[in-house]
Amino acid sequence: MTMRAGPAFPRGEWATTPLRLFHQDRVQVQTADGDWVAGTLEVVGSGLEIAYDEPRAIAGCVESSRFVTREDAGALRLILRPETLWTDAVRARREDQIWFAAHPSWPQRFRRWTRELVRRDPVATEPLLRRYVGRRVLVEAKQGERSLLASGLLLTFDREFIALADATLPAETQLPLCPGKTTGANLEIVWNDEGLELFNRGPAVVTVLGLRTAQGLQPWEIALRPGFREQTSFRRAPAGTAELVFESPVKGDAILPRKRIRVRGGSEGSVGIPGLPDLATLADLPDGPPPEEEEAGLAVVTRLPNS
Repeated sequence: MTMRAGPAFPRGEWATTPLRLFHQDRVQVQTADGDWVAGTLEVVGSGLEIAYDEPRAIAGCVESSRFVTREDAGALRLILRPETLWTDAVRARREDQIWFAAHPSWPQRFRRWTRELVRRDPVATEPLLRRYVGRRVLVEAKQGERSLLASGLLLTFDREFIALADATLPAETQLPLCPGKTTGANLEIVWNDEGLELFNRGPAVVTVLGLRTAQGLQPWEIALRPGFREQTSFRRAPAGTAELVFESPVKGDAILPRKRIRVRGGSEGSVGIPGLPDLATLADLPDGPPPEEEEAGLAVVTRLPNS
């Protein structure tokens, strides 16, 4: 008896899912419980598979991929195609995706028109968002107790997901640890027999997730503010045996679940505004010499130092 296999690629309502844009691309995925996994995304009729670039050790077992069913896909927090993982083929494909989002071909127009006739086109059901397909929008995403704003080109959307290009969102970053003192990603790291110490010398808060070793991820969740230090009793080991795992802003293309975001409106891009330092991290400013005053006729001239 031969079992009948299901469709290899999504059909029906999932035929228009934005997940198809990242099919067979290397991505970083934040799961519903907040874990980050990285690998190649495979989109099939019954769900997703993320094939890891390197197997992961979990509770004494080796995991090589992660399954996400179609019902659970909407609970994912983020699917990111980071710029650092773009190959020449991916760059060419995403440029076509951006172009055809704003300039659909005649076959695409015909398929969309056909789906509209049978009321199966998700883009047609939201005329407010449809006007911005191929244009930049501003979305607000909830991440714990904080809200994140991201601006990106709207590629497509449906009832479950929205796809953005050229967006900047937080993603997992790994920094290999070496004995002694090292620096990287605005962090100053000291790893010795007394433990591991971090110092944030950058202008923004660094969200540390934990330490990854051969036994898996050891949670160490802290929000390291600028100018502050944190220490743990994780003693030094040979170089290459441990990594510091933290979140940092990453530029790339993203697929976000509609349940966790809100489209605020149109956007004209991102503006880099220098952040003010935290007043709690500033020491008292030294007192300079008082200004010198001298009389020049009837006017009093104030001469500042070094003038």
